[in-house]
Amino acid sequence: MKQILLVLAVFSALLSYAVEEVVFQADFNRKDAVSKWSKNPDMTWLPDGGINNSGCLKFHSTDPNGNHLTYIPLDINKLRGRGVVVEGWMKADQVKESSRSYLGPKLMLSVTHDGTTSYPDQTKKYGTYNWEKFSRYWQVPATATKAYLNLGLQGTTGTVWIDEVRVFLTPALKVPARLEKQLPRQKRTQYRGVMSGNDLSEEAIRELKEVWNANLIRFQIGQNNGLDHTTEAGFRKIVENKLVELDKLIPLARKYGIKILIDMHIGPGTSTDVLLRNQLSWELKDQQLLVDIWREIAAKYGKEPVIWGYDLLNEPRDENYVYQTDGGLDWNRLAARIAAAIREVDPETPIIVESTDWGGPEGFRTLVPINQPNMIYSFHFYYPNTFTHQGVVGKPDGVLYPGHIAGEEWNREKLKQIMQPVIDFQNKYNVPIYVGEFGVARWAPNAEKWLEDVISIFEENGWDWTYHAYREYNGWDAEIGSDKNDRTRIGDTPRRRVLLKYMRQNEK
Repeated sequence: MKQILLVLAVFSALLSYAVEEVVFQADFNRKDAVSKWSKNPDMTWLPDGGINNSGCLKFHSTDPNGNHLTYIPLDINKLRGRGVVVEGWMKADQVKESSRSYLGPKLMLSVTHDGTTSYPDQTKKYGTYNWEKFSRYWQVPATATKAYLNLGLQGTTGTVWIDEVRVFLTPALKVPARLEKQLPRQKRTQYRGVMSGNDLSEEAIRELKEVWNANLIRFQIGQNNGLDHTTEAGFRKIVENKLVELDKLIPLARKYGIKILIDMHIGPGTSTDVLLRNQLSWELKDQQLLVDIWREIAAKYGKEPVIWGYDLLNEPRDENYVYQTDGGLDWNRLAARIAAAIREVDPETPIIVESTDWGGPEGFRTLVPINQPNMIYSFHFYYPNTFTHQGVVGKPDGVLYPGHIAGEEWNREKLKQIMQPVIDFQNKYNVPIYVGEFGVARWAPNAEKWLEDVISIFEENGWDWTYHAYREYNGWDAEIGSDKNDRTRIGDTPRRRVLLKYMRQNEK
């Protein structure tokens, strides 16, 4: 009887844990409810213009530079440190697309934190359409001081109707009071290496060790070669093909004294952009497949001493997370689930978790440490993107570092400021940090100065790192000169000299 009661109690606790917490909602069915919102001359309350002839708000703009928004404050005490979903219904008529992607119809939070204000809002849709549901998921930093919900039109023309708006919290991942069996925080950098590229021949690995003195390779599972990663069969085939390559690489890595990190560079059902950032799938089958694949990988390689760690997913994104009580998990909770599955078969190999925000430093403001043995936390660094990616994906060339870039002064101090959330996270939880990717276009003016500055900050904090990348895309190749039109691999370049300067500190 006691066992039955215990099971029921656990089930009840889990059920209550899973129920969403609504912190604000508005159906606009009563005119007096609109009085609580800020006044806007281009906003109209309609008693029967909404869904099923209910009340709604209507915004109309003839000014392409206008700010036609209404807002209402939210209780920041309920939002701090939590995953928040803003959802609502919109209908539009001839809403013109703005030259700036963040402008248009607005279902937006504005949250002040850490001396700045963030503006997470829904995916933009322009033109004319009937009622559609939109949502935006965002992790509110624990340091947030105030928050507002904003509705309307901004920087565009047209008409939009808004109805049935809600703000609710997703289940929280509890921060452990004490992290068990964690790896010690690094006192100094021990691993300096590269992302794997297209050349994994013995000659390339030999040179990586004997010339570069690298001691770590971040091995990418991601090139699909025409396979469809949105199907289970396609994703499994991608993994299978890459593990064949890994099995060939392991003896070479062992021979030359280089460790390997297995990096899941693409996920089942994820949507990837041109920079291979992974927008997660919320399908249960896709998330379960990622869990299963990692359990299988860990079972296979758990006793292989060459394997340094498991990087669960490259640059995860979950801003379009759609919460359902019995649905998929946001990234932090999914990462915890994958880590638990790995530990079922491999109790020791380090597990690497990247932050959301595409693996960027800002994601560390809301990252929750996972209470499993031997965890490492990781971020990627390509800031300012206008400089590092100049001449890539349509960005203009000729941006100089250090200097005034995109309206701000960029130098070593500014780079360190961008990394501050990572530094704060490490200080708070006393955990190891690994920089999985960083790099700069080879034709960027003064690229070697940028490399020197970012690596010196990594080293100052004792972080391990891998440069992106070794003999992969020519634009990042440190062995090719700065002439954009000349792809000749000359070996010695100012950028490679910076990398080798630090890699020489690796133990021989």
